[in-house]
Amino acid sequence: MTSLGLIGAGMIANIHADAIKRVGSKIVAVHDPRMSRAEEFGMKHNCEVLETVDSLLARDDIDGVIVAVPNNMHAELAIASLKAGKHVLLEKPMAMNLQQCDEIISARDKFGKVLQMGFVCRYSPAALRAKQIIESGELGEVLHVQATLLRQRGIPGLGGWFTTKAKSGGGCLIDIGVHLIDLAMSITNKKSPARVFGKCSQAFTSQTYAYEEMWSTPIEGGTFDVEDRVRALLTDASGTTFQFDVAWATHLPENTLKDGLLIEGTEGALVVDLWADEMILGFSENGKPMQETITCKVTEAWDDAFQGEHRAFASAMATNNLDSNAGTGEDGRLVQHVVESIYSSADLGQEVKI
Repeated sequence: MTSLGLIGAGMIANIHADAIKRVGSKIVAVHDPRMSRAEEFGMKHNCEVLETVDSLLARDDIDGVIVAVPNNMHAELAIASLKAGKHVLLEKPMAMNLQQCDEIISARDKFGKVLQMGFVCRYSPAALRAKQIIESGELGEVLHVQATLLRQRGIPGLGGWFTTKAKSGGGCLIDIGVHLIDLAMSITNKKSPARVFGKCSQAFTSQTYAYEEMWSTPIEGGTFDVEDRVRALLTDASGTTFQFDVAWATHLPENTLKDGLLIEGTEGALVVDLWADEMILGFSENGKPMQETITCKVTEAWDDAFQGEHRAFASAMATNNLDSNAGTGEDGRLVQHVVESIYSSADLGQEVKI
């Protein structure tokens, strides 16, 4: 049985904990500087509550660590965990900048432990099935991917660390956009981004945004100095283009556009709803347009994805090798590079090289 410790006891840590237990791994201990939050987590998941990170990392009965903390703490805690001889599942984004990404990768290599990125969308049943279809050659050469992830009212804790650039590194792009960037590149195996044009905007304010539900409630009088909407067009060195449309909040009616990918190839196209149990394959037969519905096995797609991620992490810790579908440190760095390039393009108002 794989024994794990969690650094962070927020909403995402609770989702990890549920998945950990469902795949047969064990939660040994948790640390969060907010002791009341940590104690609540400990009671819920029947694990020890430790007052310091050092005390958690010193435990011989912990094989791996889930780092689920604000973005500005990712590098420090991932490196400390690797140095302590722990395998690491690091929540996205990898870090605040490329230099920190490089420092994490160096620590991984120096201490010889597994580093798996928390790109959970890779394990969505629909994404896994779509990857199989692409790899089979049914779509031919992939020409274009349109990737969409739009929330109607989904700003996480407006006024808190998510919306404070000094702690998060950015807004919806670095929070949820990283999932789309990683998934689009990994599912198509197009990992040589060459140039990008991006536009970041903030459509809402603390006064015009009405909270419904998200990771945490808004903080009155807090900081909101990041984008809530991003559109970007990226071109790979192969010529394949990627269009990203990401929003924390929008005036569009709910479910106008599904979270997912439209993938167009020379021989066919695929409409992928990330959280559904079927997708549509478009193709030609004797020159006539045809379509086919392809199903995939889904229990609850969100839970399935997290459980898939943790099965992969447990296997990686046992073998000291990442699952072939898992996000590597290099993948995390590549996504960070694209994110920084989109922000640079938005600041400059022009296309930039990556």
